[in-house]
Amino acid sequence: MSAAAMLPIPDRDSEPYWAALASGRLELQQCLDCSHWTWPPRPICSFCQSENLSWQEVAGTGEVHSWVTTHNVYSAAFAQLVPYTTVLVRLDEQPDILIPGQFGSNIQLYQGLRVRARTQPLTDQIGELSWEADAR
Repeated sequence: MSAAAMLPIPDRDSEPYWAALASGRLELQQCLDCSHWTWPPRPICSFCQSENLSWQEVAGTGEVHSWVTTHNVYSAAFAQLVPYTTVLVRLDEQPDILIPGQFGSNIQLYQGLRVRARTQPLTDQIGELSWEADAR
């Protein structure tokens, strides 16, 4: 994503996610009561409704579940990126966690393709997540 592109606006629940990406890590909330991972960020566990959540780093590996390639310019901020592909990745930590991000590899996509997270700082407090084919 370019520096001129629109930046996300972190809120009280998502700020740690964006800050971790800016620091080179992929972190998600994990419930300290039931160990369930919660995505997207929220104040309670999506499984047991506990408020006892902690931000934990995840491996950043998974498989492509779905994707869409954008060929039209819907915003001038993204014009230089078109065409770009956004993938939905099923994380290894928990099968019902699907994390979106831009796809950064030049290989043919298919459902089940193994991918690895890449992070890039956009500002000191906001990073972006992209996915690349896992060479392993």
